[in-house]
Amino acid sequence: MVTMEVLFDGVRVKLFFCRMGKHGKWHGLLTTNTALDFFSAYRIYAMRWAIEVCFEEMKGYLRLGKCQARNFTAQIASISLTMLQYNILCFMKRFDSYETIGGLFGEITIGTAEMTIVDRVWLLVVEVVTEIAGIISADYNELMREAICGNSHLHAMFVHEYAELERGKFTCES
Repeated sequence: MVTMEVLFDGVRVKLFFCRMGKHGKWHGLLTTNTALDFFSAYRIYAMRWAIEVCFEEMKGYLRLGKCQARNFTAQIASISLTMLQYNILCFMKRFDSYETIGGLFGEITIGTAEMTIVDRVWLLVVEVVTEIAGIISADYNELMREAICGNSHLHAMFVHEYAELERGKFTCES
């Protein structure tokens, strides 16, 4: 490993050059913090690189930043759900397999990457209502009908968002 301090474009920087093995390629690392030793600079670089990889994978595989909503809250929710998906996928990768993360994302996101945030939230609602119906031994469809038809705001939202999906399956008339 070779270390040197130089003046680069009027700024004092520290350069680290190292190579793996006797005949490996040389790699360079530059820092403006001249007080750092190589291992501290490398540790910071590794953390920053992990963040770069995280955002690249979320943008490429989970469509981070592709939400077209004009509502700020929807944008925040989309980013939050994407990061939650990423954390769950990384957790699965860490404990289930040692495959490349790209392959795992490719498998998982085939069906979910195209879903809008409304669809994602709706699937969560359906899952929660299904669980509750099982716990209290109620019919899922009847429970959904009571929840949606009993609340004018939910009914209006449901009719607006899911009318064509549920056409013929859902009516508020008993």
